[in-house]
Amino acid sequence: MYTAASAVYDWFDLTTLPLDMEDARTEGDLTYYRVDAENLSLPVSTVAELTDSALPWQPQPVTITSLADLRETAESYFSPEIVDNLFALSPDHYKDFDGVLYATDGGRGSNLYLLDKTVAAEQVDADHWTVTVTFYADSWAFEKPSTTVGYSQAVLDLEHTADGWKFTSFVPSDGLDLEAETVFQFTYDIDTFMRDDAGNLDTWSDLKLACWLLHADGAYSEGATDYLTRRFLEDPDTWFDALSVFPDSPWEHADIVVAAPVNDTYAWYGQEEQDRLTEILDTYQPENDAQQALLDALKEARPQAIERATENATASFCLVTEGQFLSLGRKEGGYPWDYEGLPETPQSAGTGDNGESLFTFSFGGVDVAYLDADGTDNIYRMTTTVPGPRTLGGIQVGDSEDDVKAVYTGAVQMEAVGEDQFGADYALIHEPGGLSYCKHISFFITDGEVSAIQVEDLVDGRLLS
Repeated sequence: MYTAASAVYDWFDLTTLPLDMEDARTEGDLTYYRVDAENLSLPVSTVAELTDSALPWQPQPVTITSLADLRETAESYFSPEIVDNLFALSPDHYKDFDGVLYATDGGRGSNLYLLDKTVAAEQVDADHWTVTVTFYADSWAFEKPSTTVGYSQAVLDLEHTADGWKFTSFVPSDGLDLEAETVFQFTYDIDTFMRDDAGNLDTWSDLKLACWLLHADGAYSEGATDYLTRRFLEDPDTWFDALSVFPDSPWEHADIVVAAPVNDTYAWYGQEEQDRLTEILDTYQPENDAQQALLDALKEARPQAIERATENATASFCLVTEGQFLSLGRKEGGYPWDYEGLPETPQSAGTGDNGESLFTFSFGGVDVAYLDADGTDNIYRMTTTVPGPRTLGGIQVGDSEDDVKAVYTGAVQMEAVGEDQFGADYALIHEPGGLSYCKHISFFITDGEVSAIQVEDLVDGRLLS
């Protein structure tokens, strides 16, 4: 019913009824054209009208040939007070000439900032429904690098009266409120960002951060994403409430913003934050369908986030030599995989505890050990004792102990470990855990300098825990 009522409302507020431009009348400075509205179909819903139960109502075609017909049609949807206000909006808009309805041609033009809207109806009691219209703003397409983005809502009353169901409150079909606290203006250029935004992100609401991220990328997104993710982990209730308009929104990148807490937690944060995320996803109780949709989206994003983070964590355990990244982990396609310049044939190193074939080879100052288990190759250890090969953090043999600690700030000192302790005094162990699982880097220190580096995956255990 809302959609048809909105069309009728628009005849007064936004546009006019169909006109026969060949049949004109003039009065004063105004030219009127005959209204051509015989058997006029009213629109059914073109937006989602979510309801707890359905009103058994469909719009019927109308024929409007006189001012009385127009009032009767308006009164079939609206209370008398609303109808009086509609006719008072522009008293000269519609006029009868010889009992036939004419109208001036023209309209005010629709709200350019309105991207789309959704409609949801809820029954209050047997004689009263509320219809919530959510208007979504986004002017990025024609204002970038600036945009007006956000939403406003209007709650309409649909009441059962002696004359049937009538709207007793209403707003225009493009009734986006640009002054609403949930509508924001942003500019994505570096001068404006550094002057007005970068230092104020901590004061922004969850919704404002989320709306900013709809069109932010690169440096513009990092701070806002971090704040929003940490807010989610600290206070999920506020996050779910603030972003409840996102699941049904027309915003192009809404799904990316919704999934950000999951993607960022696994990409950038530690085990404590990942455990907190798991707790939220496993225990949060949504209060409505919108919050359930948000929770479902977060859970759906989780497997891929873990997979990407695992790949990134594995990639960080590498040695860079002769322009190539030798990394731990599974390798596809058979030796020499995708690497160039490796020895033509690796050396056999016997069999492992589970019968897998072991192999070694040397390349660019790095000694590499890998296993072949049922046709699957997996590099599990890489060692270098010469300057040149570097970790992804830039450390090589000959660097100082302080250099290691500056890059690998969580490195733990312990006795030199491994089959060969390389004559070292001790080792600094980088073992982040989490999605890095059993991988570590050992920096063997002799007389305050790195004498050897070993990158290793213990597979079924850790050095530090």
